Amino acid sequence: MNKQSNTALMVGDIASALSRWRIWWLLGTGDIRQRYSRSKFGQFWITFSMAIFVVAIGSVYALLFNQPITEFLPYIAANFVVWTLIAGILGESAVVFVQAETFLRQEPLPKSLFVMRSLVRNVVNFAHNIVIVPVVMLAMGQLPTLTWLLVPVGLLLIVLAGFFATLLLGVLCTRFRDLPQVVQNLVQIAFFITPVMWPAKSLRAQVAAIVDYNPFAALLNVASEPMRGIVPSTLSYGLSVLTIIVLAALSLPLFARFRARIVYWL
Repeated sequence: MNKQSNTALMVGDIASALSRWRIWWLLGTGDIRQRYSRSKFGQFWITFSMAIFVVAIGSVYALLFNQPITEFLPYIAANFVVWTLIAGILGESAVVFVQAETFLRQEPLPKSLFVMRSLVRNVVNFAHNIVIVPVVMLAMGQLPTLTWLLVPVGLLLIVLAGFFATLLLGVLCTRFRDLPQVVQNLVQIAFFITPVMWPAKSLRAQVAAIVDYNPFAALLNVASEPMRGIVPSTLSYGLSVLTIIVLAALSLPLFARFRARIVYWL
């Protein structure tokens, strides 16, 4: 099969998956319901757990970094909610096709449909967690501003980057089963070098390049800064778009080339 045919099949796969949005939406939301099927509070256990974590860690880190808690707690809340989305997408990307083995072996469904299923799970979790941010802001005496209108733009950029990253890592990790551990370690490293839990402004002189040209930081900023009343910089938006372009350039040819082999690797 030539390269042009592979590309056409890849485009058809993604288009078919998009047209079957009801399937990946029901699969994604069904995964969450199944996880909390016998729980009294259901999915909101995720929110409760994160709220406790944000308050506890934010209070401690405010003392460690000598930051006013009224500013630092909203900073931690917004950053950690968005980072959980980014890390969740990357963490699940390593097993996105392995988890769908039963479906892929029985039905000729588009492979990219299961990428969208993973994105739905993480976006729904994000929708539960995002309520923490305005609650924390109000508790600290701050009111949400009109910059919240930019949050969907940042979320769209994260989802697009997540789609291409999941395509890329999903194929690689299905073929090479040792890679999921590598992905988990890399995400952990990214967490430490990205200003999620520490204030970027206090360390910018020492780690300017890590903060300014870190694609994880850019994707974090385009969604978290509007929650705190800040319009993200042009650099953050530009680096986010560049990250999406690079991921698309890497993932689409790989997915086109090996899409048909995924079932045989399972």
